[in-house]
Amino acid sequence: MNSAQLDVESQIASGNELIARALERTGTTKVVSFGYGVAATFGELLTQQHGPVTVVFVADETTWSVAQGAVTQAVTSANIPQADPIILPATPRPYAAIDLVDRVRAELELRADALPIAVGSGTINDAVKLASDQLSRPYWVVGTAPSMDGYTAAGASISKDGFKQNIPCAAPVGVVMDLDILATAPQIMWASGFGDMIGKISALADWRVAEAMGAEGIDQDIWDMSARSVVAALADPAGVGNRDVNALPSLAVGLLMSGLAIQAYNSSRPGSGAEHMFSHLWEMEHVGLDYDPPLSHGAKVGVGSVLVAAFYDQLLELDLTQIDIDSLVAAWPSLEEALAEADGLHGDSPLRNVAHSQLPAKYPDRELLRERLDSVRRVWPSLRAELRDLMRPADEIRENLTAAHGYNHPSQLQLSKERIVKDFLRLRTSRNRYTSFDLAAETGVLSGIVDSLLGPHGTIATWPQGRSGSNE
Repeated sequence: MNSAQLDVESQIASGNELIARALERTGTTKVVSFGYGVAATFGELLTQQHGPVTVVFVADETTWSVAQGAVTQAVTSANIPQADPIILPATPRPYAAIDLVDRVRAELELRADALPIAVGSGTINDAVKLASDQLSRPYWVVGTAPSMDGYTAAGASISKDGFKQNIPCAAPVGVVMDLDILATAPQIMWASGFGDMIGKISALADWRVAEAMGAEGIDQDIWDMSARSVVAALADPAGVGNRDVNALPSLAVGLLMSGLAIQAYNSSRPGSGAEHMFSHLWEMEHVGLDYDPPLSHGAKVGVGSVLVAAFYDQLLELDLTQIDIDSLVAAWPSLEEALAEADGLHGDSPLRNVAHSQLPAKYPDRELLRERLDSVRRVWPSLRAELRDLMRPADEIRENLTAAHGYNHPSQLQLSKERIVKDFLRLRTSRNRYTSFDLAAETGVLSGIVDSLLGPHGTIATWPQGRSGSNE
């Protein structure tokens, strides 16, 4: 056995140890089967968890062509009956919208009492997850690409009422991540998973900001779980870019651990901060939907992560102990004024209605604002030092995404500088989650940071345009 094989086996062994500990905290997922060739034992695991059962596979033509042999052989060997599979066409590519969920649910209803098995990645998994939940059925997923962390997470990212939203629903009972299957995914899907995971860096920083401002406490065990997922997934950017099989186990472990942390916390907070809010904003407004293939969640998160890292680069240079609390409180807009400003920024975007439902949940009155600003002046020296340790400079984030052949520049999303300025200013109104952008708005430094990043000689304006994500 050569050193590369030993390293891969070590990654798989340590990954399974981490996963086993994480499963002690999860409410729904009982089994995560991870490694090379693990699809072969899939049928035995189903029988152990459910006893006598009939299964129905749900896939599209592409994912079915990759995994059909392994999964059908596994259930046949275990004498598990199979209902007729639900195979969606590969063209047009399935899109995670509510009509797809309705379609899958209707097909599942025709296969009464069959246990749904999603065979795919983001879209297939989310559609089956929500459809199964609506039918009060458990489900399993067989992953086909290392493209996102949603395999083990509760909730489905579905386009409904004109925009993408996370709809609460149960996580899978079991997840099968066979590295032989994952390795066949195109490089753009490897890069997508890397982009999704690099966003966890600023997500953890934003969670720390929220705790310091009294907006949301930290569960240290979940925090550590999420932090370990980042270390694993980001270990080998160039390996991801080259589709090196030696980089695959650590990337897959990171994605699995991130989803388990989200499930255990019963919220996406451990893996989602301002960088994901950028992605959700763009998803709601269908940025990249006309790409072939459509721009992935992870690609958008990667670009959002670069923007948030650049934002932190500027924020952490400021001395917030010198803020004028009285002036800031006196100038603080009422909620009605803030919503009117949001209306102007969002225009006729569906985010206008989202802002009216989300911003009030976190918007402070002047009394609460004063309390937060007092906290800022008190904790900023230690908080700034901690955030500097947590964050990575924007240039480093870009370099890692470039090495992974991931998207790393707003121009690759065909977003103008004017559009990015507007997105920076309206981002915090798109979700009730407290992030570094709320801290910047409340301390009066948000617009100045945006100017320093996107003004005529701003940091982002001087960046060279990176290469686009690979489509091989």
